[in-house]
Amino acid sequence: MIFKRLKDYYHDMSIRGRIHLYIMAFIMFLMAILWVIQVVFFNAIYKLVKRNEATEVAQLVAQVINGEKRVEMLVEDVAAKEVCIVVFNSKMQQVQSLDGPRECIIHKMSHQEKIDIVNGVKDTNNRFLEYTQEDVTYRLVTGAGSRDFRFFSNDEKVETFVYVNKIVANDGEEYSILVNAQAVPINSIIDTSRMVLAIVTMFTFVFAFMLLIFVARTISDPIELINKKAKILAKGRYDVEFDIKGYKEINELSETMDSTAKELSNLENLRREFIANVSHDLRTPLTMISGYAEVMRDIPGENNSENAQVIINETKRLNNMVGDILSLSKIQSGAIKPNIQSYNITEQIEQIVKNMSEMLKSDGFKFTFNKERYITIEADQIMINRSFYNLLANAVNYSEDKKDITITQTVTDKTVKIEVTDSGKGISEHMQPYIWERYYKGTSSSKKSIASSGLGLSIVKTFVEAHGGVCGVKSKEGTGSTFWFEIKR
Repeated sequence: MIFKRLKDYYHDMSIRGRIHLYIMAFIMFLMAILWVIQVVFFNAIYKLVKRNEATEVAQLVAQVINGEKRVEMLVEDVAAKEVCIVVFNSKMQQVQSLDGPRECIIHKMSHQEKIDIVNGVKDTNNRFLEYTQEDVTYRLVTGAGSRDFRFFSNDEKVETFVYVNKIVANDGEEYSILVNAQAVPINSIIDTSRMVLAIVTMFTFVFAFMLLIFVARTISDPIELINKKAKILAKGRYDVEFDIKGYKEINELSETMDSTAKELSNLENLRREFIANVSHDLRTPLTMISGYAEVMRDIPGENNSENAQVIINETKRLNNMVGDILSLSKIQSGAIKPNIQSYNITEQIEQIVKNMSEMLKSDGFKFTFNKERYITIEADQIMINRSFYNLLANAVNYSEDKKDITITQTVTDKTVKIEVTDSGKGISEHMQPYIWERYYKGTSSSKKSIASSGLGLSIVKTFVEAHGGVCGVKSKEGTGSTFWFEIKR
């Protein structure tokens, strides 16, 4: 139960709280490691360092014997590391002796005691040997090619390391090297280091507190402010501004949220425009149907086939509008997939252009289809034909007085591109990203020749992308527009 409450509390924490928690946890973990090292391992680390110093001096002695290093370097190293050395040849004759600044236990030993240590190393054969002499305990630790004696006084205040290394010099002579290093009493050193560590710990927590304040101001505060403004944006207030500065990522997030607010505002305006346009387009046929039905009911002689045909035509128009909306919703939701089959797209385009030309001949439209050859593609014939028809209808509806419309087919090894160019007034650059949205419906200075619900271009985009293709527009205000789509063959 307690763990679950802590888990729930953690998940409910703000970013400020989590950053504080992480920083404090890191500082406490770091301080805990330092204190454990100080209290538990400090003495062991100190002794390990002294042993390593003895080992390094023994290796330097071997290099001096082989002529690889100068004796002066050995003397300097012995003084710096506060050790002493004794070197025996194979006849157990002492050939070198250097005493350090501290009292050296191997220089207090008799010659026979030193010989016993060397022989003991030879006889132990990597076994642990322990024996006592007077007031010190000798512990023999064996290793590969070297031996390490530890000496403890009875009160265990001083520990002495004697490192024994047997080597064979370049001249074939065998030497035994004894190096003595002392681990002096370090209780005062430990107390001093603990006091220093306590001071460091105090300053570390003070610094951590200051760091928490800095992080809160530079990271968590801007993010919390962005979150508050995002909640305002979620309530539909698109005029909110995310003018929040901070690190690069916060600046980018602020700019992204500003762009999101603008896009949502534009989409909301387009949605309202769509509802107004669709309502208007639905109201017209409904008014026609209602009016003609009342006339046929109330006026004798008006119940004829002509009036009935008007009702039928307006009903079909309503059905087509509803069909556009349903088709768009189904393809976008993935409810229907393209029915891929092979067909000649050039022939289909020619037929659609011919039908459109006949239908609009009286309105003065002129259609020109430019193609190099007939091409067969693998696609959903109904969807692609509908996409082209919508582009053509869009060109018709938004053409100006010059009613010339050009259709161009461009073929590559992998794709076919269909372009429809009108002679309309063009589209401003800032509106071009929105013309493919289902809520967008532009205005034309001329009377529309083909009924439109404002979904034509959205249907084109959806159908083409369902085939893995792309669509676009090239337009400048006052020079007309070229709408196009490109799909794989």
